[in-house]
Amino acid sequence: MNMSDSNNMIEPPVGKAMLGTSNIEPNALEKQLINSLDEDKVDDLSKCLFTLNNRRYGPIAGAYVVVCTEAGEQWCVGQLNADRAKPVILFEDKVFSNPEDAQIEAQNLKLRRGESTPCRNH
Repeated sequence: MNMSDSNNMIEPPVGKAMLGTSNIEPNALEKQLINSLDEDKVDDLSKCLFTLNNRRYGPIAGAYVVVCTEAGEQWCVGQLNADRAKPVILFEDKVFSNPEDAQIEAQNLKLRRGESTPCRNH
């Protein structure tokens, strides 16, 4: 884990091996999403994302998603994030009225940032 990642993480209790949790407060869209999900499934997802991110915390380069934030009305571009409290970072400035436009923006964001699809090192 690099220093910028560790500065934003809550310290686990002494003697406990725990998946990290960010101390950065989720935005309104992220709170809405997390509150609607099963806590155990979010925990399982977080563990998978941590593994996908080569056992590092934080945003996963190249792993952009489209999340429906209002059923049939609104879609937001997000980024998968290896973090127990916030497994998806939602970009509040990238909200669309249809999933197709959100998908195009997600692909464009990946291209602009020069990121590729995540792959695990062996």
